[in-house]
Amino acid sequence: MRAFIAIEVSDEVRDNLVRAQQRIGTKAAKIKFVERENFHVTLKFLGEIDDARARDVMEALEGIAKKHKKHRVRVKGIGVFPNPNYVRVIWAGIENDGGINAIARDVEREMRKLGFKREKNFVAHVTIGRVKFVKDKLELAMALRDLANEDFGEFTVEAIELKRSTLTPRGPIYETMARFELAE
Repeated sequence: MRAFIAIEVSDEVRDNLVRAQQRIGTKAAKIKFVERENFHVTLKFLGEIDDARARDVMEALEGIAKKHKKHRVRVKGIGVFPNPNYVRVIWAGIENDGGINAIARDVEREMRKLGFKREKNFVAHVTIGRVKFVKDKLELAMALRDLANEDFGEFTVEAIELKRSTLTPRGPIYETMARFELAE
């Protein structure tokens, strides 16, 4: 199964991100927007794993969750990867993300022990769209600039989830395999 480790976002944030997608639109670029129910913060992409590996991952996540407290974060601003001149991913940023970064560091360390490869520097974000190609670079830049400081609301980081990703022609379907509540 194709799997990743993630944190869910609130319905309020989801609704506000959908409105941002509508404001960006698809006139300036061909964009595959992430479906409302698929918004999340990816802590680590694992790729293909079997059931035995999934059990090892769950055991590690259970331990990590016990070490971290529930906390609030704010989703604010729109950014892009890899850079404004070559836009491939459009994302919403996360403010006061020290708690998420600490969880991500622990996830990275524990997954390395299980043999997963190291990822480059973690940046807490919610992917809202993947750009297939740009038709009008200036128009896209203006739409993104209008949302640069937009506030999408707060949510409580409550749990770490192991998710399965099933790829379909209509887009991925995410399913929670295990959820580990953070400490109070």
